[in-house]
Amino acid sequence: MKFTIRILEIWEFAIKTIKDFLVPENKKIEGILKMEAHTMRLLLPKSPINSKNIFVLFDYRNKIVRLLVKAIKYKNNENIRKRIAQYLYEDMVDIFSDIALFEGSAPILMPMPMSKKEKTKKGFNQCEELAREIKKIAGENLEVRFDALKKVRETERQTNLDKKAREKNVKKCMEADQSVVKGKIVAVLDDVYTTGSTMFESRRALKLAGAKRIINLFIAH
Repeated sequence: MKFTIRILEIWEFAIKTIKDFLVPENKKIEGILKMEAHTMRLLLPKSPINSKNIFVLFDYRNKIVRLLVKAIKYKNNENIRKRIAQYLYEDMVDIFSDIALFEGSAPILMPMPMSKKEKTKKGFNQCEELAREIKKIAGENLEVRFDALKKVRETERQTNLDKKAREKNVKKCMEADQSVVKGKIVAVLDDVYTTGSTMFESRRALKLAGAKRIINLFIAH
């Protein structure tokens, strides 16, 4: 038993070392976190995306924005995650309040899902972690569901695929729980909006399950 535990510790250390090598911490992040949250947000460029059902915080072309996203996506950086969750929540208050006023109910927040294999290999789902952080801030004012949108088929990593290949890769890889989403407004939280392939797949699954309206929230594009 002790030998098994030791092997696991070595393996976890090896994974962490590789991650640190591939995605090194950047001193700029430490400097950014020393800023007040309001000041930091003012310095980060807003995304040019402006749509009825797609909301994006920042412009991914900015070097600092990319550093922040990678710190959440690959390092699960708690301090960056808390800061970004606060920004997302601030925007969500306005967006969700308007929706509740005109449509009678606020959206249910759902993180973009990973397959069980993906999550086990990575150790976390950054979108779930962000959703949990937002829930801590919102409390009872926000309904968050982690089980209503699921990835049911393994896919290749999207990073090195072109747009057409991405669409084929994620086709019919998700399912939504009809008992939760039917007739409801749903907001899906993701990190980066690139070609939109994953977003459209999540929308397909939710529409099939009867969602009334689907909103997509992103950190950056």
